[in-house]
Amino acid sequence: MANSKSAETSNVFQELDVDQLEVNVIESLCFSCGKNGTTRLLLTRIPYYKELVISSFDCPHCNYKNNQLDPAIEIKPQGIRMSLDIENKEDLNRYVITTDYTSIQVLDLDFEIPPMSQRSQVTTVEGIIVKTITNLSEQKKVIDLTHPEIASKLEVVINGLIGIKNLTKPIPTMVFEDATGNIFVSNPVAPLADPRMKTEMFTRDSAQDEMIGLSAEQDASNAQSIIKPLGTFNDASVDNMNDEIVQFSDPCPNCQSICETNVKVTDIPYFKQVVIMATLCEECGYRTNEVKPGGGVEKQGLQITVQVSSPEDLNRDILKSETCCLRIPQLDFEAGALSLSGRFTTIEGLITALYEQLKDTATAFYSGDSQPGGVLAKTEIFLEKLNNIKTCKMPVDIILIDPAGNSYVQSLTPPELDPKLTIVRFDRTDEQNEELGLNDMKVDNYE
Repeated sequence: MANSKSAETSNVFQELDVDQLEVNVIESLCFSCGKNGTTRLLLTRIPYYKELVISSFDCPHCNYKNNQLDPAIEIKPQGIRMSLDIENKEDLNRYVITTDYTSIQVLDLDFEIPPMSQRSQVTTVEGIIVKTITNLSEQKKVIDLTHPEIASKLEVVINGLIGIKNLTKPIPTMVFEDATGNIFVSNPVAPLADPRMKTEMFTRDSAQDEMIGLSAEQDASNAQSIIKPLGTFNDASVDNMNDEIVQFSDPCPNCQSICETNVKVTDIPYFKQVVIMATLCEECGYRTNEVKPGGGVEKQGLQITVQVSSPEDLNRDILKSETCCLRIPQLDFEAGALSLSGRFTTIEGLITALYEQLKDTATAFYSGDSQPGGVLAKTEIFLEKLNNIKTCKMPVDIILIDPAGNSYVQSLTPPELDPKLTIVRFDRTDEQNEELGLNDMKVDNYE
């Protein structure tokens, strides 16, 4: 029965294919005039992003219209913050997907659209600016006579936003922040690294947890459900975990049903222990796989360069931690720490995962559009180059840069030096320590 539920859930959300999408039409009450209007409901899945419920209401009697977008996926473990420098029209045309909990700041104008002040939407950067200008202009008309000092401040912001829209302001910065971790801003130069956008994760505070419906008590309860079974292991039982799979129950992040998480500790020769965690919810079909390096953050960061030119190189084991970014200089490509998440695989497996993610992203957001620079065409060329790497037709260097020092590439000549493998340790910058949360960590009198 559980498997049928999982299959049913999977079939409800359709892939984002304009030619095949089915829209459900429902007669529903108009909240404006009280007569019946029509709601069109679409449940769709955007690859590399999430599942969405898109609804559109139209009343033929009073012409009231309402469009709404709601995410249909779990709250991420951390929030996300994306800082965009707006330099040209290409940046204004970027796709943006927000949730109810997204805040938008324009740093140069000291202006913020707070969370919970607008509904989820699929739009563009320019669309957000135009809508904000319209809303602020309407507010200014209302308070012009009663609060002229506030109206003058609004005029400054409105003129500033018009300057951003017309590209007359010197490179303003817009910051998109979402406590649920479920926002998206497109990259117009994909699959290359985005030169004008910085993405970082952050830990929610108690107020943000309460805002999105996660109480402190619930977080503590969920944490205890993990800590208790793992915390009961002594040294001997940890050794036994190398040979056994440990299982514990925890609420599903998607539907809150109790599901099982499998944990396996394994030793990587000449590196360290890693913890492999896999969760599958039989009620809603949610699944996730994570690899966590053991031993915490290393004293120094790590840069690993491996030359890939033969089938033996493609078969090397590789551990890319969730704090590690990936570079392929021959392709002028860089994937940030948030891409591909943490995974333990082979170099061929990593390239395959990268291929699939880029293909899904290009199909979802750039197929059939008129984006400047031909993102779809560039992506197809890039994907062909990835295939050439997998067939050893194109030798490349793969570079892992991990400030936490928790990534690994297998040596083919242990314990001797591998001529194709270069490992360099480096001191972290203050910014890297901040991203890892080390600046706020108190270690005095820890023992």
